[in-house]
Amino acid sequence: MSALFAVLLIIPIGLQSAQATTWYPGEGLKQGDYFRYSVCWIDFHNCAPLEIDFWVKNQTSDGSGWNLEFLAIDGTIVQKGTVTIGMITPDPTYSDPNVADYANVYKNTISWLDSCATKDSPKDFNLPAWCRNGGVGGSPVVPKGQADIAVQAGSYKTWMIGWHKGEDDNTIWVVPNLPFPVKAQIFADVTNPPAPPQYIFELLQTGNNLTEPQFIQQANSTALNGANPDCPVPDMQHDAVHDSKTTDSGSVTVDYRYSPSFPHQGCLIEWRISFEKNFDLTQKYSAVHYDIFTVDQNGVKLGSVAQDRGWSDLFAPVGDDDRTITMKQPPPVTHFVMAVLGTGPQGSLTDTSLSGTIQVDVKTAEPIPEFPVTVFLIMAVVIAIGILFTRFRSGLSIKF
Repeated sequence: MSALFAVLLIIPIGLQSAQATTWYPGEGLKQGDYFRYSVCWIDFHNCAPLEIDFWVKNQTSDGSGWNLEFLAIDGTIVQKGTVTIGMITPDPTYSDPNVADYANVYKNTISWLDSCATKDSPKDFNLPAWCRNGGVGGSPVVPKGQADIAVQAGSYKTWMIGWHKGEDDNTIWVVPNLPFPVKAQIFADVTNPPAPPQYIFELLQTGNNLTEPQFIQQANSTALNGANPDCPVPDMQHDAVHDSKTTDSGSVTVDYRYSPSFPHQGCLIEWRISFEKNFDLTQKYSAVHYDIFTVDQNGVKLGSVAQDRGWSDLFAPVGDDDRTITMKQPPPVTHFVMAVLGTGPQGSLTDTSLSGTIQVDVKTAEPIPEFPVTVFLIMAVVIAIGILFTRFRSGLSIKF
């Protein structure tokens, strides 16, 4: 009788386990799969929208990962390259330098749930919680039920995975038979609400094609806002200057990185800036109002990045910002001033106790001359006339 009772107890548990659905990012991924996403991430240009597309070309030679043809459409910038992801987790293990920043966006958005679920540790949608993640302020990441949602790629029955923090519900929508989520809306962990988006993404298209899809077949383009196409492209990994300074008031440590390391007048320079607390540089101030000025050798202001955009200041909601601007000052050096104005909600500077400045002198190269298309046309016409004239004279010199 006791044995029969044990069997009766075991059977329902077995049935429940058989019916349970588990998932992890990258599950079921195969050669030929392709995905197109609209995505933004707060650490990349303050959540400016971009498109990330990728196609699974083949397995790596050792069978431990997938080689992706990876495309990023960032405004007028188009970059294509190879990104390799793992099979235990779909995080990038290699990326071509020109798409490395975009692969990092993918890692921190589309594949972020691999911080909770992996091939070695898939998660059941019926579990009360998947993990407790320090990246979300220590809140438990939990299944929140099912929902039918529509995205540009189609309509899906999804599981909602997420957490609640402060005033915000954070949700990632997962379809169990797709390798990656179809949608996410995640808010930054800030002390002063309202919280800005940490990241947002939506699936635009998915399918399988053993040959490279047409939308992936794009040429790289680095032109931005009419910049000279011959200008070097900012490359934070291989051509950058990194340093940190404390403001003249001693209030904030400003950590900065800029690229290229030797920018040309008239070309672009990208800045990545963090506003860190002096007593613990791993902590950052949030809701920071600031500006980037250029000054002459006497400290007289020449320009303001915020004013160039018609704003009163620049805003870093979680203490990080990324700005790409045009180098306007002539060689040999441009004097930049990072001015911390204070803190407060966006559009409202309410506390100036952190105000202070640092100066960063950037060696500046000569402008890169542009060769107008009209010059090429004139040269082509002159050469053509010269060829015709030569042939005409040769024809006249022939004797019969």
